[in-house]
Amino acid sequence: MTAANDSTVPGRIMIVQDDFLLRMETSADLRGWGYDVVEAFNEAEARRALDADRRIALVLLDVNVGGSKRGIELARWIKAHHPETKVLLTAAIAPEAESIPVLGKPYRPLNLLQHIDALLRA
Repeated sequence: MTAANDSTVPGRIMIVQDDFLLRMETSADLRGWGYDVVEAFNEAEARRALDADRRIALVLLDVNVGGSKRGIELARWIKAHHPETKVLLTAAIAPEAESIPVLGKPYRPLNLLQHIDALLRA
């Protein structure tokens, strides 16, 4: 596993999560590992932030953000409009998400770090 401060690793991650406490806890973990974190509460906030900030390297996205698996729709939009940005979905029940990786909930912080590291290095 690499350190997020390593100059070869892009360091800006967006968390799209409507559960305030989970978003704050995950943000704190990522910042503790040296990542720059951008937070979004819903799909609209995420789209605006992605369009405004091309430095976001990875989006950690709750499948059910906003309900009804809207996170998958947002993931497809990201792939179409920001193909350079990696996406990692999180879900209690893994959905059919084409080629988008899914991390099962609940997850351990180090497991999250391993998934992020693998995606950013890919």
